[in-house]
Amino acid sequence: MRFVQFADCHVDSAAGGALSLTNEKKAVLREDIRRSVASACQLAIDTQADLVLIPGDLFDFESVTPESISFIADQLAGLAPRPVLISPGNHDSLRAGSPYLPTSVANWPQNVHIFTSQTFESVVLTDIGCSVTGIAHAHRGIIQRMLTDIIPRTEADINILLFHGSRDGFKPSDKENVLPFSDMELAQQGFTYAAIGHYHSYSCITDSSGRIMGAYSGCTQGRGLDETGEKVAIVGAIDSSGQVTLDTIEVGQRRIVDVVVNLTGARSYESVLEKVAKSVESCGARFQDIIAINLTGTLRCDVDIGAIESEFSSKYFHVRVRAANLTTDYDAEIALTESAAASIRAAFLRRMLELKRSATSKEELATVEDATYYGLRALDGRPLEPRDVD
Repeated sequence: MRFVQFADCHVDSAAGGALSLTNEKKAVLREDIRRSVASACQLAIDTQADLVLIPGDLFDFESVTPESISFIADQLAGLAPRPVLISPGNHDSLRAGSPYLPTSVANWPQNVHIFTSQTFESVVLTDIGCSVTGIAHAHRGIIQRMLTDIIPRTEADINILLFHGSRDGFKPSDKENVLPFSDMELAQQGFTYAAIGHYHSYSCITDSSGRIMGAYSGCTQGRGLDETGEKVAIVGAIDSSGQVTLDTIEVGQRRIVDVVVNLTGARSYESVLEKVAKSVESCGARFQDIIAINLTGTLRCDVDIGAIESEFSSKYFHVRVRAANLTTDYDAEIALTESAAASIRAAFLRRMLELKRSATSKEELATVEDATYYGLRALDGRPLEPRDVD
């Protein structure tokens, strides 16, 4: 039996965030999200999948439009007669006005089954000898540990668990802790495979013998700096002995590529550009991708990096330079010598040197260095770019 799994598409969600995209580019990225759904559906057709599994967050309830729901329904209708099973997550959860509810005006095709119970229930697909047991989040999500007890199911040759949940020990700091579970709790359930949503990067869960127990497919399209790299759908196969094999196929329309560049040792703008160009060229980014250049290390205060984005913007869909982790090397002693003819600048630096020499802790010294950094940039008429925040 072959299946395709995808989730966490977040259709009509906000896109861009710290990438500083223009409104026009945000609109393009939102369309990319829709296209990733279409690509995942086409993958099911191309691979002749018997079943499509969607473990939640297909869209964002707060922002999804009726037109987008119709688009999703049309894409899933195109997969008929193969069944599509959806287990709503915490962002597309069941609540008043949900497009998933029977009272909704949404026209879901007959090949789509949406789990609507907050307890696990099973759907038997006799044509492929498979039972799928799923659950639906309501409101902002289930927070109970639902896998501590054995989940009742209708047995078949292949038994699949479908849910949106948080794997212990792997939860990103910004993720809500919904339907938490441990690897041991998952293993004790004895399902052939678990299709899981919520985490936005692909990951495979195996038992102590290396047998695949389940997997997250991750999100289908990156939208921010926490969703970098290839975004995929899973093409899985389950043989007659219950062994699972998984392949990943990229469905994201463009990647967000995080490039870290250490500028320590660069003495001029030209040498900065050389370091950045070398790192960007080696990252494997394509013309349609978004490049986030993360500058680190220490750089002389007289080297202006304000034009880096424009140097690379014509080569990629979008380029964002971040200097939050870059330390500006302001040597107050040297700067004071160079500022002898500028009375305000010299007076400021003399005061900063006094504070630096009298500092009694690392925290106090760091505060003086920050003050020197911001003060000199202000006096020089340069942009006040934060040192330690995005």
